[in-house]
Amino acid sequence: MHLVRDRAHEFGVRGVDPSVLWFDLAAAVARKNQIIQGIIGGIYGWVNQSDKIQFMRGRAEFTSPVDIRVDGQQIRAAKSIIATGSRTADVHIPGLRAVGFMTNFEALQLGKMPASMIIIGGGYIGVEFAQMYARYGTKVTLLSRNRRIMKQEEPELSQTLAGILAAEGVDLRLAATAVRAEIEASQKVVVAKIEGQEQRFKAEGILYAAGRVPRVDGLGLEQAGVEMAPYGLKVDERLRTTAGNIWSVGDVNGGAMFTHRATYDGPIAALNAVNDLGRTVDYRVVPRAVFTQPALASVGLTEQEAIAAGHEVQTGVAYFKDSGRAKAIGETEGLLKFVADARTGQLLGGHILGPHADILIHEVAVAMYNRGTAEALAKTIHIHPTLPEMVRDTAKALK
Repeated sequence: MHLVRDRAHEFGVRGVDPSVLWFDLAAAVARKNQIIQGIIGGIYGWVNQSDKIQFMRGRAEFTSPVDIRVDGQQIRAAKSIIATGSRTADVHIPGLRAVGFMTNFEALQLGKMPASMIIIGGGYIGVEFAQMYARYGTKVTLLSRNRRIMKQEEPELSQTLAGILAAEGVDLRLAATAVRAEIEASQKVVVAKIEGQEQRFKAEGILYAAGRVPRVDGLGLEQAGVEMAPYGLKVDERLRTTAGNIWSVGDVNGGAMFTHRATYDGPIAALNAVNDLGRTVDYRVVPRAVFTQPALASVGLTEQEAIAAGHEVQTGVAYFKDSGRAKAIGETEGLLKFVADARTGQLLGGHILGPHADILIHEVAVAMYNRGTAEALAKTIHIHPTLPEMVRDTAKALK
């Protein structure tokens, strides 16, 4: 929609009248749901067909370390793996529940385009939805209590992304803490404190995107002997909980709440629980991405994290505006930044904001896997003209 409406003309496309284009949100949601149901059907189809798996649906609760009650039915398991995921963080903004709000789930089920939307939260969910709905035509205001969006990322990258969102019409309000919500006439109001002053923001809808927390409500952890850490279940490097016969994987453990992290955890916990293989996790190289356009993707440490960890660091930076391929596809915004140990050359982190960053970051992740240096990235022949050439150029720039 964005490319056709706003940029097709620069590529030589004629005959498109942007004024008559409109976005059919219901059709897009239906397509999305069809894809999801196909994926879910494939997963549960395999589970149901296996003669080695007894699949039960219901509300599960530990009644002891080896006993689990599922909707009144009692089962016993010598070993268990908890994989209950995460949920939207609790709401502590007075009035917000009464006013009404959406989570990311409801925001992907809308049947019509909201005219305006307030998004509370400047992390992955908030940033992705802000750009998506702004491009659909919704007037979006994003309230972030931090002084920059995507606060865990390299400042150069997150600040550049903020500028891109603002240029596309997103009203970014940083260091803005939502203090209460109200109804005014037919609109919803969020009152936020910015630099000590209260400001009122009105919209048709509110998206609450202020983070996620482990889903442990009603799980009976105390009866199981499973303890909580500050941000999730307490597990060791083998994913064993404080109950010796129970393991745990994915979001419920806190930390990096990504599907690919949970997919990584699963086989390790299973092999340890079933075969006692003693496999351990290594989260040093867990790539992450925010699916904006351009995408922002990272792996490993930021420059400041590396310094805080005691490294003497060297950094390399390159810009997509210098890429022939980026110019050809008309996506020259963004940059790459790599962080390495100055003494050993070990690559400590890679950070990319640019076209297909979520794909490019894997080249960096592979280089980091065995604690390698950037030398292989710098010396490997890359096809020209391609975007991965920028990975090579950034590795060469390390100094």
